[in-house]
Amino acid sequence: MSDPENNVPGRWNRNKRDWGVSIWVAFLAACVGTFILFALIDPESLGSSWVAGWETSVRLTYGLGFGFIFLVALFATRLTSFMIRTGPRRGHARGKGKRRPPEVHDPADNNPDLRDEDWI
Repeated sequence: MSDPENNVPGRWNRNKRDWGVSIWVAFLAACVGTFILFALIDPESLGSSWVAGWETSVRLTYGLGFGFIFLVALFATRLTSFMIRTGPRRGHARGKGKRRPPEVHDPADNNPDLRDEDWI
């Protein structure tokens, strides 16, 4: 039996789709984050106050800010995608697929040195 996903020309597999969605969401989040960040902070004042000996242009500051926010958002989206893909299956909240609680044994059963002693 063939996989229907491979029969459709140009169809991406799940991993490629996850990466595409993650990059797109991270890009949009970085756009909004950069807009908010540089609406509150003037990039020209950053060069003179925080980065002592570096001469940075306004465009470089915008680019570095966008790149940093993009990488943080990309990390967050990939982590979210990973958690969704590896999370519990359906029915977990109703008790299906849960592990049984572990059996509790007396420690003296496996250790002869603990027998016939009162530990309380």
